[in-house]
Amino acid sequence: MTAFTNIERAEVEKNNKLLRTWRVTLESIRSNAKNGENLGVNLYSHSRIIDLKNGILLVEADHPAWIQTLRLYQKYIITGLKRGVPDVKISSLAFRLRGTNAELHSQINEEKIRSDIEERIQKEEKVIQEFDEKNRKVSSDSVKNKEKSSPNKEIPENLRRILDRLKNDILTESE
Repeated sequence: MTAFTNIERAEVEKNNKLLRTWRVTLESIRSNAKNGENLGVNLYSHSRIIDLKNGILLVEADHPAWIQTLRLYQKYIITGLKRGVPDVKISSLAFRLRGTNAELHSQINEEKIRSDIEERIQKEEKVIQEFDEKNRKVSSDSVKNKEKSSPNKEIPENLRRILDRLKNDILTESE
């Protein structure tokens, strides 16, 4: 008994009531088949509640067809659960196939994910800023090098001759 001292009795009772209401709600679903098959009994035997967070009830089923059938009756199931367990907030159902590890994330995980993303963005912005500063330095260095270099070295030979003639013409005209 000492191992169970940390478990709140009220929480256990609430969870048990939810599980009982889950069963009663599902088993109340009837098939439209002529044989009067109780579809709800099959739904209950092929599905189970996994988790409840932020008003979303995670349900696991052992085949995609059962998930599809549960989706068809989703509104009915939520209404039944709200009536049976009014103190538990259930706004929607989420489904996963048995054998997968899908789970509902709490607000804490979302905040951690958000902070991780923001941290990555800041690192990338820093890299971009360093890249820009490096390129500005390289660009300014190349401008300085161009200013230091002889203008005749960068100009093609035929254009240089034309400019030299033009320069001579201008200088002789002004004297």
